[in-house]
Amino acid sequence: MDKLDEAAEFSVARGSGFAGLAIFVLMIAMIYEPRQLFEIGGVCCLIACLTLVLMATSAEKTPYKRTEVWLLLDASDRPTAEVAQRLITGARRMAFLKFAHMWGSLAAAMLTVAIVMRWLSLGGRLAM
Repeated sequence: MDKLDEAAEFSVARGSGFAGLAIFVLMIAMIYEPRQLFEIGGVCCLIACLTLVLMATSAEKTPYKRTEVWLLLDASDRPTAEVAQRLITGARRMAFLKFAHMWGSLAAAMLTVAIVMRWLSLGGRLAM
């Protein structure tokens, strides 16, 4: 992975980490209601996933000099102005989508656990 991709991934990972911390704290507040803990966690992870997908779709609208990726790169690692917008936009988009996939997978797992817990609390019968 080159320095540009590393900077883009680091930038998105830092933001995702803060979102993860907020979701974790919210889930801890529901520790006495395990099913709701997983429901809230799953929904929040899904919101984080959708936010990252939206950020990926609008990545080209941000001027490259105003991105954190540009600021993280050393002057010697920065691409030329002619290709910087395209390269930085592509790296950011791939990082956004990578983390969106992770958040989506986590959301699916949490919501599956919540559904199974609800099903088990109904005694294994389907509710209509």
